Amino acid sequence: MNKPRLGNYRNSEFLQYLKDVLELVNQYDVQLLGVTEQRNALATSTAALDAVFQHDQSNKVTQVLLDLDTKRGSMYSGIKSILEGNTHHFDLVKQEAAKRLLFNFTSYGKNVTRMNYQAETATIDSMLADWNTDPTMQEAVVLLQLSEWVVELQRINTLFNERYLASISETAANPRISFSTLRNDGIVAYRALVARIKAFMTLEANEAYTQVYSEIYELARQYNQVVKFRQTK
Repeated sequence: MNKPRLGNYRNSEFLQYLKDVLELVNQYDVQLLGVTEQRNALATSTAALDAVFQHDQSNKVTQVLLDLDTKRGSMYSGIKSILEGNTHHFDLVKQEAAKRLLFNFTSYGKNVTRMNYQAETATIDSMLADWNTDPTMQEAVVLLQLSEWVVELQRINTLFNERYLASISETAANPRISFSTLRNDGIVAYRALVARIKAFMTLEANEAYTQVYSEIYELARQYNQVVKFRQTK
């Protein structure tokens, strides 16, 4: 059976997965299956998660952060593509310049845009500091006409950090339960429901237990495929 990689699901994926599980389970007579209490607990957790998620999505500061993060991620990937392309340049001087910058670029990790906000900001800052202070890298940036890219990535990264700190201040001034905290409750409720179904599946002859159990884990397989695809991009 495929176990859901819940810790790797993004908030939107995690929430939708729980909603989908509830929809699958609700197709059956939960009272007859003896899982009403566990279903209700998961439904309660999912509703709480949904409320927080909807609030976060409508939060203007949150949306600005998402937009800035998307933009800097796109620029970061764009610079990588330019460097990779220039490693095949017919001009050997430009080819070596690209290799020099790409070596530094990749030394900071392969999945920088998948890091958490703080780590991504710090990593990009460190890389650009290298490019702005090391004479050979400065020369390579100019030679490959990347100066505008570097300036703009630095601007977006700095702006992102400023907005991120502003969001921290706003959260501190208006404390509320976070989505990450409620995720734990959702995981506990989900696992309790699945464990209940599995226990009855082992003891009872009712094929409904086997059917719903199989459907839940087929759902998990599909969600896990999304995570796997994202991690191998």
